[in-house]
Amino acid sequence: MISLETAIRLIVIGQELLLALLFLSGQGKRSARISGALFLISVAAYLVTSSPDLRVASSGVLPLIMLLSVADPYFLWTFAKCIFDSPLPPLWVMVIFVTIGVAGWLVFVFADYLPETWMPVAITSVRGVSLIIVVNTLWLSAIGRRDDLLEKRRRFRPIFVTLVSVQVTAVLIVELFLAGQDAPQWLSLLNAVLIGLMTMGISVPLLRLSDNFFPAREQPRAAQPEPPAPALSAADRVLFDKLTAAMDDGLYRRTGLTISALADELGYPEHQLRRLINRHLGFRNFSFFLNSLRIEEATTRLANPDQARVPILTIALDLGYGSLGPFNRAFKAFTGMTPSAYREQAIPAGSE
Repeated sequence: MISLETAIRLIVIGQELLLALLFLSGQGKRSARISGALFLISVAAYLVTSSPDLRVASSGVLPLIMLLSVADPYFLWTFAKCIFDSPLPPLWVMVIFVTIGVAGWLVFVFADYLPETWMPVAITSVRGVSLIIVVNTLWLSAIGRRDDLLEKRRRFRPIFVTLVSVQVTAVLIVELFLAGQDAPQWLSLLNAVLIGLMTMGISVPLLRLSDNFFPAREQPRAAQPEPPAPALSAADRVLFDKLTAAMDDGLYRRTGLTISALADELGYPEHQLRRLINRHLGFRNFSFFLNSLRIEEATTRLANPDQARVPILTIALDLGYGSLGPFNRAFKAFTGMTPSAYREQAIPAGSE
């Protein structure tokens, strides 16, 4: 007869798998749905690997389940990136983190054939990288709130950060307390219940607000503000005209421009400006809105033979970027190529 703790774990695992199926069968952006489902499946895998009874019961496929469990923070990372439109770190950082995760998993799988000293190193490395990934995810989710133009998503961010923080803290405390040993039944039960509550707390709002979190279209969008929609109220038409005039005057070039600073400049409440840019111009993040205008001007300047000798860094600084890195990333996101490659293609040899 199975214990209460094991029964609760099986119920939560079923919950995770059912929610994963709902995510996969939902509408919207495929990458968001798949990453969400993988995150839920990896949580279910963690529930298996952290239970002695379930590890024994699933011994035939335990290496695969262990891999999914190790990948849990990575799937959380990509899931948050998709629902919050957060940037991923540089490729070399991701390669290092993935390599550490895979190496740790291989040590777990072949522990019987490796020196005993390898296991503590693998556990510490995997936990350390996992903690960095989760902290980075929470940080980007929290600071991205000020740039977010979707009001419902802005309200969800603190919930996401709080729930994930509580769960991660609980897991870390348990693992530090146990120092590699299996948890007592009451602690294991508490951990499983917290995971179930956290998952429901995150998944239910996402499933209810799928149009907000899983858009059918990818960013970035059009480079120019669209004409005001017929549904614009008189007040919104005035705000639209003021916004358009300010952008035509080059206000988007101001370094460090925020949605609140722009609202103050236009003399309108911030929430009204957010709604206008989101609903009538089609942008989900303020940075996408700014970048669309900045990159459009950048492409014009880079294609101009008269500016062929102007350093790309100068153009980036003129457009409001604090350094070359953010400009290069934004430019490639919008055009699919680097600024230097774009200039080489746009200006034929001998045109200078």
